[in-house]
Amino acid sequence: MDPPQMEQMVKQINEEAAAEGKEPFQFKTVPNGAATSVWAAVVAPAEEVGGPYCENCHVSEAVADDAKLSLLDEGVRGYALDPENAKALWKKSEEMVGESFA
Repeated sequence: MDPPQMEQMVKQINEEAAAEGKEPFQFKTVPNGAATSVWAAVVAPAEEVGGPYCENCHVSEAVADDAKLSLLDEGVRGYALDPENAKALWKKSEEMVGESFA
């Protein structure tokens, strides 16, 4: 994205956030952006993070597929955690790169 496109996207996000009474969007710093990966790798109990979606240094709650989510909301859709969807995505990825990683 070029800078004007990025500015327009952030403006739209912030307009939606303001309409919902939420704080404006802010980009994370590099340390903040890396925090969840570090947390999942070295801090969180392995049985807690092995497979679920993590965000902001915790395991995300599943959100109903029909619930409204904005960029500023937390949560993960059930279909994103579905093992069959994961298998299909893996298979498609292998097809796209012309390699098998099984």
